[in-house]
Amino acid sequence: MFIMLPFLNGLLQIKIPLPFSSYSFYIICGVVLASSLLTGLYPAFVLSAFQPITALKSNFKHQTQGLTLRKVITVTQFVIATVMIAGAFIMNKQINFIQHRSLGFNNNQVLNISLPDDSVALLRLPSFNNALKQMSAVKGTSVGVSFSMSNGETPKATTIASSNGLKREVISNYFMVDAQFIPLLNMKLIAGRNFSEAMVTDKKEGFIVNEAFVKQMGWKNPIGQPIEGFFHKGHVTGVVKNFHYSSMHNPIAPLVMVYGAPKATSVFAKIAPSQLKQVKATWQTYFPDFPFNYNFLDDDFNNVYQKDIMSIRLFNYFTALSILIACLGLYGLAYLVAAQRTKEIGIRKVLGAAINQLLVLLAKDFVKLIAVATVIAMPVTLIIMNKWLAAYAYHIAISWWLLLTPVFAIMLISIIVISYQTIKVAVTNPVKSLKSE
Repeated sequence: MFIMLPFLNGLLQIKIPLPFSSYSFYIICGVVLASSLLTGLYPAFVLSAFQPITALKSNFKHQTQGLTLRKVITVTQFVIATVMIAGAFIMNKQINFIQHRSLGFNNNQVLNISLPDDSVALLRLPSFNNALKQMSAVKGTSVGVSFSMSNGETPKATTIASSNGLKREVISNYFMVDAQFIPLLNMKLIAGRNFSEAMVTDKKEGFIVNEAFVKQMGWKNPIGQPIEGFFHKGHVTGVVKNFHYSSMHNPIAPLVMVYGAPKATSVFAKIAPSQLKQVKATWQTYFPDFPFNYNFLDDDFNNVYQKDIMSIRLFNYFTALSILIACLGLYGLAYLVAAQRTKEIGIRKVLGAAINQLLVLLAKDFVKLIAVATVIAMPVTLIIMNKWLAAYAYHIAISWWLLLTPVFAIMLISIIVISYQTIKVAVTNPVKSLKSE
């Protein structure tokens, strides 16, 4: 426990104290101790059942029932190992898909600075924003209401619009932004135009919606459509291409952008992390009484899937453990079969059988067991992993190579394990294996 606890704390990024004062700790220790005793007592009882005279006469034979049980256990172990290897492949491919999928905007080196919740202090916001713009390290700024992918908190409001001649009221997500927000994040407008500081009416009448909102309303020509919501009333001036502003566990929801906010909460600045000290110094000039709270949007994106990454990492360790257990079981079965057929192998060697022939002779039975395990594991993997992938609105398709790769991996590992034991018996002098006869 002293050895594994720091490893688990680092792996799961949590702090697990040593629970010496907890009753559950002693219960777990008791369960482990009891299971260890039972595990040791079972083979002791089995061995004590054999007659010593029979063993001394070298007439000791492994029962077919015991061999069959070992085969069933080995198949079960390989089913579990195959499912877990395939699951690890699919899970890692899915998280890789998410991390490299286009978000629909550029979140790289975008600093999100949290503004103070003080109306008097916010009077200095225009001066602070202008100071940032004058910095050579800052490539652009935008003032509005913060959005965070990690906490999923997006303002919502009732939106009133017409669809096919009928008035509809729908609950929509809202972004309160300025004219610099869309170009700063490199979003793509697919229809209409961006907000403009030169257009005074945009601040009260302008709306930009995403493709999901257009689809929800059933608009064929969204530009100019009358719309009302979040203390704004006007018409749609632009349509932005769908972008992921929340986790990919969820589909992209309808979104409405309006110009300006009743109270700004964030300043977005395009800047390299190495230049953060300059921004902090500027902050302390204008807001000396408030802490400098910030985050980068790309870090915020990574935090969304931190639990997924942690779970997959833990699953990978269990997969490696299941492979090890399956290999140990296979090695034990190969040893048992080779021991039972030692004399047969000796006779075949005397009659001129080559090592590769002996290898095929012993390996074919194990290949059959692995084939049985594969037939069972394939549909089980498809059912489990399709259910797991269903938690993501955007996910990969399970291709055949993702299922066949673990089978080949298991087959290769098995051949190595079997070959070791078979070659070990095959190179033994046949005289030694036959002299007892």
